[in-house]
Amino acid sequence: MEVTLVLILLVILAGIIKGFTGFGLSLVLMFVLFEMGYSSNEFLPIIVPLFVVLDLILYFEHRKHLKLDFKENFTLHPTTLMTLFLGVLLGAYLIDKIDTSYMLLLFAFSVLILLFFLVQKIDVHHIKIPTEKENGFFGFFSGILTGLFTLNGILATIYMMYHQYPKEKYLANMVTFLLISDIILIAVYLFKGLFTISGLITSFQLLIMVMIGFGLGIYLRRYVSSKTFKIVTIVILLINSLKIIFDFFWFK
Repeated sequence: MEVTLVLILLVILAGIIKGFTGFGLSLVLMFVLFEMGYSSNEFLPIIVPLFVVLDLILYFEHRKHLKLDFKENFTLHPTTLMTLFLGVLLGAYLIDKIDTSYMLLLFAFSVLILLFFLVQKIDVHHIKIPTEKENGFFGFFSGILTGLFTLNGILATIYMMYHQYPKEKYLANMVTFLLISDIILIAVYLFKGLFTISGLITSFQLLIMVMIGFGLGIYLRRYVSSKTFKIVTIVILLINSLKIIFDFFWFK
């Protein structure tokens, strides 16, 4: 299917969401790829290279807010890294072994429940340091979501908003975590031979359009408060979960 004006605008919208929140690229791009004629098994190898480029840009934008403190910067904590690696391996193994649609539906409903707790923390910006046990659970389950759906950004968002990270530190930790996830995911995908030349060409074509929205998203984010940023992020999480639920029952 040829790329229409509507699909181009949707790709730009995906870039805006990613640039503003640090996650959410898959929310729109998976629909675009489906409309372009790609199967669900071809989505992730096309989207993953986009993650790498965009996450690198966000990392360099926010690297000054990072601290070599394994407690505050939980993304570098050994427990998080170890469990993340194990989770990605499990997720990548399960991707073509089981029907993942029910897992995705359960995840969507879980996010809806967690959003009620996040709303109460919109005005709170004092960091609550995660425990090692929390990091272990977070790393493992986010790893599984990375291997299965590349939805680790959603879980990282919920995790940091629950622990009351302000906007700048949220984004610094988010992109660090996403880059580490990207590296592990690329290694696993290369091992399984999931990348193709045609998929990489599609990734490059999408990147040109995504960058337009990505730059606009970064620009908008720089001029909003931490409270507004959290509100917009929660709304995007809500839309993402509702879309997953709608797709499950509508297209099942």
